[in-house]
Amino acid sequence: MLTITGLQIEQYMAIFMFASMRVLGLFLTMPLFAFRALPMRFRLMVALAFAAYMMPVIASGLIPNPGSITFFASVIELCIGAFMGFVIRVGFMVIDVAAEILSFQAGFSFASTAFRDPALDSGLVSQFLGLTVIALAFSMNVHLVVLEILMNSFKTIPVGVWPDAWSSKGILDLVTASFRLGLILAMPVLLVYMMFNLTQAFLSRTSPQMNLFSVGFAVSIPLAFLVIFMILPDLKIVLERSLENPLQLMRQGVEVPNAK
Repeated sequence: MLTITGLQIEQYMAIFMFASMRVLGLFLTMPLFAFRALPMRFRLMVALAFAAYMMPVIASGLIPNPGSITFFASVIELCIGAFMGFVIRVGFMVIDVAAEILSFQAGFSFASTAFRDPALDSGLVSQFLGLTVIALAFSMNVHLVVLEILMNSFKTIPVGVWPDAWSSKGILDLVTASFRLGLILAMPVLLVYMMFNLTQAFLSRTSPQMNLFSVGFAVSIPLAFLVIFMILPDLKIVLERSLENPLQLMRQGVEVPNAK
């Protein structure tokens, strides 16, 4: 007859809580799982199911006595998963920077220059490129790579311990690299619209009676679609480069067991 003691039940519950907090933190911040169309209850159910699936993988030696697990340790577990999703979000910031520049240059964000409503979305270009990048990330199995790193973290990072590799300097370097790559991606946009604005300036001097304000929007908006058509073929390569540093930072924290 199979008997389960109370101490074993406490140990299993501690392992389950340890796993579910990290997985839930990842599902709350990672763009592939945290988009609005996915309900919070569904994300919570998937996180709990995935945590139950990974319970046999977790090293029991990394789990302290259930009575010694504090609220602070539980918060750290949630932050570990949230940090993994956050660095992927920083990698996606490359597309956000290029989309914002394109929206501003094309005139899609013209109204936001006069009245900025934080409740409204940034623009159609950002939504289109954001959904395209999420689809590319799924096709490149980025979600599986992140889940593999999360699974390896259960073998190396003890409960309630924050890795040394995940420091503020690493986050600052990651944000700097993503912003720089976003500006590089936006260089064709800036070049095309600089030539267009120079043409407008030349026409305003030669034909002052022409209403360049209305003519400019009629040309700049179709020009935005041409620029998007130029960017789309290289979007996969840009996404691969933008996710190199986030994935490397995540692996450094998982592979190095030294912690604060």
